[in-house]
Amino acid sequence: MLSQQRKDMIAFLKREVVPYLRSHQFQGSFPHFRRMQSDRIDLVTFQFNRHGGSFIVELAQAPPTGFQTYWGEQISPQKMTAHDIDVDARRRLGSHSPDEDGIWFLYESAQSDQDYLRVTQQVIASFEQDILR
Repeated sequence: MLSQQRKDMIAFLKREVVPYLRSHQFQGSFPHFRRMQSDRIDLVTFQFNRHGGSFIVELAQAPPTGFQTYWGEQISPQKMTAHDIDVDARRRLGSHSPDEDGIWFLYESAQSDQDYLRVTQQVIASFEQDILR
């Protein structure tokens, strides 16, 4: 069961960050988004800490034709998520390689709408410094 704090964070991400991603041609629904390019698919997945209070954003790229898992399952471009890509081939927002941890966005001390809004602004700023530059 999701905590109220996590539900609130998700609501703010949907209100603030999802429209931002859509303005950069990302499609999908929370927590999985994809942007089709002529030479690749850019993948974004929001992943919450199971203990609460924080989340990361996982990034990956895939061929524009889709992806075949090592066990042979073909995943179409319209259904792909960052989690479909091998962990060694994806990274987290704010990292430069899969070996770096990336940014854990913290909302565990959020008590007001302004606190949640501040987190969403950090996410957008990180996108601008990372994959959307």
